[in-house]
Amino acid sequence: MENVRSNNFVPIIRALWNEQKNRELLYLEALKKDSMGSFRRLLSQGHVSAVLFQKEIRSIYDYFKCFLTDKELSETNQIASLACLQLLENAKAPSEVAACLKKIEGATLQLYKSLRTYMDREIEACRILDEHLSRISEFYEVLSKLEGNRKNSISYTAAA
Repeated sequence: MENVRSNNFVPIIRALWNEQKNRELLYLEALKKDSMGSFRRLLSQGHVSAVLFQKEIRSIYDYFKCFLTDKELSETNQIASLACLQLLENAKAPSEVAACLKKIEGATLQLYKSLRTYMDREIEACRILDEHLSRISEFYEVLSKLEGNRKNSISYTAAA
């Protein structure tokens, strides 16, 4: 518990919560696009996971926070990733959408790994974070494959 209360815990968990909020917004924006076809199922799963993970992160935060000094997560500035959002708006093909989403998944994975180092003695919190880390890693791998299809089709087109 003393490791969890270090000064870095609060900013990291807030950043992670904000990153999950960004994931929610980006997946929702991607779902609005036409021509996503079979990719729509993955987008729906990404959106639902972001919403669920936000709730679980909030419960971890509420468990560890100091009620005298730490703010509510919803009170923090929610700065959406404008660059990714603009790229996503311009993306048309599923592989382009996958490339945008892969960036946010990579950033989210890094935050989970940073936060995980503070939770070494809290078994339940570690279990939740490990489940999130595993699921987001799966999204990252699938998005990497979808993005790779774009690179393969570009090199194939260039060779023709």
